[in-house]
Amino acid sequence: MKNSCVIEIIGDKDKVFDLLQGQVTSDIKLLEDGQSQLSCICNHKGMIMADFIIIFDGECYKLVVKENIEDILIKELTPFANLSSVKLLKSKLKVIGTISHTKIPNSYLSNELFSTCVDLKDAYESNNEISEDVWEASNKLLGNYFLEESDISKFRPQELNYDELRVSFDKGCYRGQEIVARMRYLGVNRRKFLTFVVNDDYVDSEDIKLIGNKIKINKNYIFNGIILRDQLDTIKKLPGIELIS
Repeated sequence: MKNSCVIEIIGDKDKVFDLLQGQVTSDIKLLEDGQSQLSCICNHKGMIMADFIIIFDGECYKLVVKENIEDILIKELTPFANLSSVKLLKSKLKVIGTISHTKIPNSYLSNELFSTCVDLKDAYESNNEISEDVWEASNKLLGNYFLEESDISKFRPQELNYDELRVSFDKGCYRGQEIVARMRYLGVNRRKFLTFVVNDDYVDSEDIKLIGNKIKINKNYIFNGIILRDQLDTIKKLPGIELIS
């Protein structure tokens, strides 16, 4: 995963924990040694500012983030890191993504077909490398979207399925928490975030708001889009639609 990088959080373990638990949308109390977790941070309006994978090795927390979002994430966390007397450091560790047809102990996401996980190594492995497109497509099929730089501050978690995969509604406060919670419990969400698999017969529809990039895998294209919920049955009948999930 050469477009991903690692941020290490250096400092007293309890202070690092408090920093993350007070900023990220997931509940890091649930992380055990060797586990990883999808997460993100929001601004005070509940808009997503960066997304990442948290890895915990029993002592240290590391954040795996896309390279083009790394500086944004550091900028967002640095004022709070300074208050906590901890440091955010860009690491030289390499990110190795794995897709398996069996459940992996340190996977951050899985379904009945496959699992995904990330490991951190000193160097890339030359054997059995998967392409960035395959990695992105596999995550899309699991319902997981990775932000593009152009997405920053444009979406709230509910709009990108992050409320299901990256947000805990049982933990304490974080920036934007009140708005995110209010949208879940009091808001009416008329839109739905979906993954589409289409063939060459598909023509872009104005009823599907494309989110991110289309990825071509073999003869099909995989992409994410947002639709109005009441239009789902109509959209399913569009030419070229192979799968909607």
